[in-house]
Amino acid sequence: MAQPAGPRLVSTAEICEEFGTRPSRISEWYRDRATSGFPEAKRTEGRKRWFDHDEVAEFFAVVEKARAPRKLPASVLDDDQDKLLTAAEVTALLGYSSPSTIYWYLLNVPGYFPEPDETIDGKKWRLGTIVQWVQSRPGKRRAGTVRTAKALPTVSAEGDPDELLGTAEVAALLGFKSVQTFSSSLYQGNLPELEGPDAKVPGLRGQQLNKWRRERVLTAVKRRGSSPGTDDELLDAEAAAGILGYSSTNSFMSALSRGRLPELEEPDLVEVQTGGGKPQKKWAKKRLERIAAGRAAS
Repeated sequence: MAQPAGPRLVSTAEICEEFGTRPSRISEWYRDRATSGFPEAKRTEGRKRWFDHDEVAEFFAVVEKARAPRKLPASVLDDDQDKLLTAAEVTALLGYSSPSTIYWYLLNVPGYFPEPDETIDGKKWRLGTIVQWVQSRPGKRRAGTVRTAKALPTVSAEGDPDELLGTAEVAALLGFKSVQTFSSSLYQGNLPELEGPDAKVPGLRGQQLNKWRRERVLTAVKRRGSSPGTDDELLDAEAAAGILGYSSTNSFMSALSRGRLPELEEPDLVEVQTGGGKPQKKWAKKRLERIAAGRAAS
């Protein structure tokens, strides 16, 4: 049985590089972590410390959220409002320290940051979407009061094969972290077995809710765990780093979090680990090899 995937650990230097801060500032936050909210170190060697990247990203997201809204320059307001911006460009426009802040909001605070206007070739936002959000940004909250995403239900694979399952139930069966990540992956065509729901039923507010038959969902589940050696084999971050020529898993994950691999922002699967381990991202082998070939040719 596969061992639960451990957290991605990052050093103080890596935190400074990704989030644009100084070692002295991190030392200060760590010293005052009881009040600052900075995470505990997961590993120490002498004076060196390593931290859980997800916990660090959450800390910086809360810090950014508590700051006063950024005032956009007049030139931005006069620019083409339909222009599409990458996560890195939105990060620069908003003065955030890293694209990880935006991704953390999308995954953990649904409804706070606007969903991307386009996800065909990585997440992109219309300039007008960001301008509107800045101008009507929800009120800031005290650090530590950020809402987390609603937990997905526990769904059994057993049951009537014709039973209709809702979006949250399908996301849970497929191992996604949230409804948002499932919906984005579906929109991008990463779940061809589930294109087009089996039924649409009216919701409490009159909206049409998509439903899929359990048997059809389980077919997709089986495909996500495809056989090793095949083109659609799902590979973890370590294997992805090797195919793409990165020196380590950390360097690959750092490039991903900094928006340098927009075509891989959405994995093909977020696999829930048994025993309480953190969900593990996986990408289809053929997808990685196609991107690697494109990088080699450029």
